[in-house]
Amino acid sequence: MTKMIETPEYIDSLVLYEIATKAFTSPNGAESGTFNGVSEKISYLQELGVTGIWLTGHQLCNPNHFYNIWTQYACIDPTKLDPTLGTAADFANMVATAHQHGIKVFLDNIPHGIMKDSPLVAEHPEWFIKGSWGMIDFDWYGNHSDLDEWWLEMLLHYIVDCGIDGYRIDVAHYRNDLWATLRKRAKEAGKEILLIAENGPAFLGVIDMLQHGEQYSDHVVLFKESRMLWDSAGHFNDRSKQLAEQYYVEVIFEDGSSQKSYDVLSAESRMFFGGMQIVPLGAETEVILDEEAGIEYQIEFMAMRLENIRMGKRIVDIVVTGIEKNVWHYDENNTLEVDYYIEVEGKAPSLKIRLPIRQQAGTYMSNQLSCHDHGWDGSPLDENPYTAQGSRYLWGYGCALTPAVPVFMAGEEFNADYVPLPQHSPRLFGGELNGQGRWLYGSWIQWQQLENPDKKAVLSDVQKILAIRKKYQHLIRPFQIKGSNNAVLKSVAFDSESVLPVPYLYVGEKEAICVMANPQNEDVTLAIDIAAALPTWAKMKVKTIFGGNQEELMGVTSPQELSKYRWHIAADYQEQGGLKVLLFEEE
Repeated sequence: MTKMIETPEYIDSLVLYEIATKAFTSPNGAESGTFNGVSEKISYLQELGVTGIWLTGHQLCNPNHFYNIWTQYACIDPTKLDPTLGTAADFANMVATAHQHGIKVFLDNIPHGIMKDSPLVAEHPEWFIKGSWGMIDFDWYGNHSDLDEWWLEMLLHYIVDCGIDGYRIDVAHYRNDLWATLRKRAKEAGKEILLIAENGPAFLGVIDMLQHGEQYSDHVVLFKESRMLWDSAGHFNDRSKQLAEQYYVEVIFEDGSSQKSYDVLSAESRMFFGGMQIVPLGAETEVILDEEAGIEYQIEFMAMRLENIRMGKRIVDIVVTGIEKNVWHYDENNTLEVDYYIEVEGKAPSLKIRLPIRQQAGTYMSNQLSCHDHGWDGSPLDENPYTAQGSRYLWGYGCALTPAVPVFMAGEEFNADYVPLPQHSPRLFGGELNGQGRWLYGSWIQWQQLENPDKKAVLSDVQKILAIRKKYQHLIRPFQIKGSNNAVLKSVAFDSESVLPVPYLYVGEKEAICVMANPQNEDVTLAIDIAAALPTWAKMKVKTIFGGNQEELMGVTSPQELSKYRWHIAADYQEQGGLKVLLFEEE
């Protein structure tokens, strides 16, 4: 019987580091980074705690289409390596060196389209349709079997011949059957691959996790009030169970009027807005099986019924917006919305709608601290687009110690001062203000900044935080959506005179890890109710594994006595500050 191909087990230890190849190293000035330059930094990445590289630069591309700089996203020919990055031998050596140091390599794949002047357009004009992003789009739904096969062979070449470990898929993944087929053929060739979609939805048997799983910003503004940053355990427990699925609904009519929901529609409640009754019907699962192709995958939909829709008006679109600002569409002209679409049954005044859930059952959670899209067009030109900027609170409590795959951009680990490439414009299609861009892809990494003691201290602390994740991987591992997650993650009651994030606790058989944070610029103290969190433990010993040496090792004591103890956390943005991590061991 056909089976969905499972996610590789190494996802439990994955720490994903994004590299913009040309700006990562600069042996000969701006944009002179190469595959060899990446190879030379592999030992550094291993010491940092990275186990996966997301390489955003390998294929033949236009040198200035986006933001007036070379980018992976202005592809000319995905079958060819860009000669300015090195030779095929250099590329193979980079992949082999990464593997020798326990690091997986994932290439950035751009399925939406290609540059209009690509030779492929002249050779196969039938493969292409309308354009987007100033490029021309592949006609994925035009029944071009030769395009499908060409695409699969190109992807398999990098997997089988070059040894890469999978792909990050830009914008949308379009054809689920092609990606499922790729998984099948890779497995038949003896390769276990991981597929990461930019924003999803992530269908089981197709996509393993989302790049933008959980995230701190919309690439311009930090979500400082996100529950993830104040009650991490509550956030991730609810998200992994899909209890936090929330949507806004708008029905749009031909005359320009609409019916809207002005508050959140929860999957567990029934609410009425503006005369429109919205009845959640829960999740519906559909298994897609193609026995002839030998592939199988699963799509999970959120279903709801819209009642009391206005009569006598023609509906031209239904728009559903998720709490993460993802948008699903339906319109009567069947405009293709690729992955974020709405299925509609019935007619006014009663409609049933279904939309694919963004984070689907069986896929794994990720937690993005930063990526190349931070500092997008419209960002303030005087601000640093990196997220943490040296905050140990954001690094530890918010990202690296959460039950999700950490994702971050090169330079974040030592609080790099943002230096744009000299020709980097802040405008998407370039043209002015060169050298003033803030798009993080254009971050010209200045490794000599590590001579600064403060930046060395950030790097050292991030290494320590990632080392904790590695050492206690049996507790701190990515949750699977609606899965039987091994770790027990709890929010911990606490007492403090300061406003602080809720501590969280990973509980194992004989040990537990507690993560506490201080986002403030002054020292704080707090007591944690460890007795309530570990009610069956009679005696324990505790050790501080991050956050100073004030309580490096305490003798055997009771949870009740420890609950009276007041822990000290130094101010954030300083060495061993902003975060405290405790190891409890049962005696």
